[in-house]
Amino acid sequence: MCQNIDQSHHYFKFNIFAHPNITFFFERCTGNHGVLTDATLDSRRQQKKQKTESSTTGSNKGDQIKHSSQMEAILKKILASIYLDGREICKRVYHLNNAKELLDEGKSQDGLPPEVYIDRFLKYNADFNEFIDADQNTDINELDKFQLFFRSGSGLAEIVNVSVGLSGLAEEEIELICSPPPLPRQTHSAHEPMGRLDDSGLEALKVLIKSKAPNIIAEYEKAGTISTKNRMLLVRVAVSNLVERRGFYPSSDDKVRLAKNVVTTFPKLSVKIQEHNEGYEHYYDPASHSGFIEMKLRNLRRDMEESQRRYRRKNKTCGTVTLTLTSSMANTDEDVSEWVTLAKRMKPSPENLSTIKRAMDRTYTHRRIWITTQSPSLAEIFNQYPRFIDMPHLLDLDFDKQFEGKADLFLRKWETNIIPKLMKVAALEMSEDLENPSTTGNNSDDMLCFKALQVLTHLLPPTASGRGAGWSRCSVKSAISYLMDFVQPGTSISSLLDNPDPSRGYQPSIVCIGHPSGAAQQYLIVAKSDKIAVPLGEEGLTCAIDKLFKMYWVCNLKYPVQLQSVFSFLEHIYELPISVNKRSKVIELISKLQAIS
Repeated sequence: MCQNIDQSHHYFKFNIFAHPNITFFFERCTGNHGVLTDATLDSRRQQKKQKTESSTTGSNKGDQIKHSSQMEAILKKILASIYLDGREICKRVYHLNNAKELLDEGKSQDGLPPEVYIDRFLKYNADFNEFIDADQNTDINELDKFQLFFRSGSGLAEIVNVSVGLSGLAEEEIELICSPPPLPRQTHSAHEPMGRLDDSGLEALKVLIKSKAPNIIAEYEKAGTISTKNRMLLVRVAVSNLVERRGFYPSSDDKVRLAKNVVTTFPKLSVKIQEHNEGYEHYYDPASHSGFIEMKLRNLRRDMEESQRRYRRKNKTCGTVTLTLTSSMANTDEDVSEWVTLAKRMKPSPENLSTIKRAMDRTYTHRRIWITTQSPSLAEIFNQYPRFIDMPHLLDLDFDKQFEGKADLFLRKWETNIIPKLMKVAALEMSEDLENPSTTGNNSDDMLCFKALQVLTHLLPPTASGRGAGWSRCSVKSAISYLMDFVQPGTSISSLLDNPDPSRGYQPSIVCIGHPSGAAQQYLIVAKSDKIAVPLGEEGLTCAIDKLFKMYWVCNLKYPVQLQSVFSFLEHIYELPISVNKRSKVIELISKLQAIS
């Protein structure tokens, strides 16, 4: 509060509100008898009126000179958005000299009622990628961006005449021009338009989607889920609004709030795959800072100058399969090497099966510690335990010891539950690269399984984010070849191990001698770089996928980089924790399958 005192006339002037048009006047005048007469008041009013008119005349002349000089200056082209009570009225280009002209032009904008006042005046700051507060003295530069927020009303209360009795004096007239009552506390930020996606945000998100992407709501109501194309549109609309309000680096709370609002608006997009999950983590996971919202923000920040970045880029390492030993050290009183030798030398025959299984069981703990701590190659593991090659069902036993009760989940779920729903999702997507599998001819068990694998590699394609060790350029159509390949009927098993191609990776995959659509076929698991081939006998393609997945876990192998998302989806079928960081698309696919009845 500022105070000016004129001692000669006992004249007090108080400015009690931070508003250029709001002032509190209090006059105290005393005569010889200490009485303030009506004549004195009229005289003072007349003097004040003349002084005001004189000041106004001089001010008008000065304004004319100032206006003339401004016209000679070069006009700046700026972009301004005009809001009334939080609703955007227009966005247009102005050619002006200063901020005061912009405020005047904005107030006279079509669509604004006569009685409005400026609530917020914001200018875009490129250093912080944010709109910050400005005033009429703010400098204007070419191509600057502004936001003007007006509110309805005059902003001034009525003039109130108050008579105050003072001890020893006559009643004095007090002219009081009051400021408007304080605005209610707002939950949005200083530069956030009301009606946009504010802190509660749920209703605002619905309005935003209805106005900018109504087809998302229509598809969700019809199919119970949304396609990948519309999910990308949903994220783009919501994140663009978030960046407009919070900048390119919104807080984790902002991103969590947006993710929760998305799955609340579309409940069937929520999916809980672990006990501690709440169902929105595929849109934003605060623990790993991943999800569709985070990926979109990172893509938007790609074109930012290095000086504008808040964080430096860092190299990322490829995720690995992590194993946790659940068995304690056992059999310390026995010579483990004897059981290893027994299992290695004993030939697989019906009469020896029980002894071989017992030997593999006795050596399990030793084998797990060796594999997880020493990281031997697949060739070294199978050289030490060759029964895995001619008795592949031993992989089932080791996997069941690692994850008790989960060894048969894939065989139970894949054909009866997962494949039919994958086909429905494929029909929903219907992209140019993905032919609707239900329209093709052969529907044998192996062919349906192969079609489902094709759908998986299209819905969970290899991405640039997986680049690293073992990465080679891979199209969506060729991704299936990292999982399984085909050779002509009659091809010898030994020839499959000749001339390994480093560009195809070093991880084991399925080889089909023949084709799933043919009358006869044989499946093998082949690791060319290790010269290993595991024949699977008469087992079908579903059993071959089951054995391949278990081999990765039993032998502690990394997934092929091109198929990390596909193997993450298989982890979900086995009810294992998803081990790969980039899992948003996997969880999205899971939510679609859960939404399909």
